[in-house]
Amino acid sequence: MNCPETMAKILIIDDEPGIRSSLKAALERRGHETVTAENYTEGKKFYTAEFDLILLDVMLPDGNGIDLLKEIRPQRQNQAVVMISGQADIDMAVEAIRAGAYDFIEKPLSLDRVLITIDNVGRSMILRNEKDRLSLRVYGEFIGESTAIRKLKEEITLSAPKASRFLILGENGTGKELVAHLIHRHGRHPDGPFVAVNCAALPSELVESELFGHIKGAYTGAGKPRKGRFLEASGGSIFLDEISEMSPEAQAKILRAIETGEITPVGADKPLVFDCNIIAASNKDLDKLVAEDKFRQDLLYRLNVVQFRIVPLRERRNDIPLLAGYFLDKFASETGSAKKEVSDSALQLLMGFPFPGNIRELKNLMERINIYCPRSLIEAKDISPLLPHYREDRPMTLKEAAADFERDFIQSAIERHGGNITEAARRLGLERSHLYKKMKKYQNE
Repeated sequence: MNCPETMAKILIIDDEPGIRSSLKAALERRGHETVTAENYTEGKKFYTAEFDLILLDVMLPDGNGIDLLKEIRPQRQNQAVVMISGQADIDMAVEAIRAGAYDFIEKPLSLDRVLITIDNVGRSMILRNEKDRLSLRVYGEFIGESTAIRKLKEEITLSAPKASRFLILGENGTGKELVAHLIHRHGRHPDGPFVAVNCAALPSELVESELFGHIKGAYTGAGKPRKGRFLEASGGSIFLDEISEMSPEAQAKILRAIETGEITPVGADKPLVFDCNIIAASNKDLDKLVAEDKFRQDLLYRLNVVQFRIVPLRERRNDIPLLAGYFLDKFASETGSAKKEVSDSALQLLMGFPFPGNIRELKNLMERINIYCPRSLIEAKDISPLLPHYREDRPMTLKEAAADFERDFIQSAIERHGGNITEAARRLGLERSHLYKKMKKYQNE
């Protein structure tokens, strides 16, 4: 349902035949598509299909509709469900809304009220889709189809709606903030704010005020009250990046906030309650820091309810073509330039590069290509001058140096022959299959 006037697909779950048939007839006369179910069991069979709206009776002969709503919500977070009941009271309505119902309508049903609700659901969906589009534009997508990334995405989808504390580990440039935002989008408060805090950039003397806020006059220069990042994130998610860089004092204050669900602004007498997902990230080995007495073990235990580890790009080289194409399209769109493609020889070169800076380094490289390469088809010779020569700066054995020479020699031969593997193999005096084996070997190193 893309706009309020567009036909909606609606599931009606109600045990009263008269309500099912009258609603179905009235809604279908207005162009909506409807499916009906007469009880909890039948409704459970249908709800996994794509519906714009589910009208769900509370009192069903074989179960409670609010229980079914609670079953639907973790699996289909954006599913609009409107509860209906002929025995409604305030407590029932509050319970339904708290369980995630979009609205609550009392029987006997007013057709006008139902139609207005369907229009409101449509408008909400438009706003949500626009919010998702803008969020993706700001934060970007977490791209990857390798086995490790597919597993990571599946684990996020499974755990994000059920937990409130997460720990993300990974090298610099692997996309920890993108994963944090993905957790937020699948988490308990997807429509709430996502507040990112770089803990390494917080001045030690301002940590408490920055995270927990302050009242007016709390200290010299505090001319206005400030909410602080935890309260700003209430109803959403706070992302504490580089948590290991916080001082022991700040670690103790965060631990207390997590344990109590309360923060006390600087200068205030009373604590304030907050409710948000807490997502922390680090590029360091936190267990090792605990052993060295540089990170609190009790804070690690509190944060480490659900842990995600992002593999470096060198361990998911098969995603490089996908990522390179995504970034080239993104920069072409942002700069209004013509779209570029990467040739097979250029991809071979990229997939053999170690990318110590991970995805951030690949992204920067694609941005430079978008700026400096005028051709629409990018060849290996266009990329080579833009790659840093990391291997020159580190000590290596004779075997490693020989392997590097062979890798470069093969790469140069492929570049000279425009990516023509058959011709490159002939010039190198190798069988084509042998050359492919060597290329595969160097890609996997």
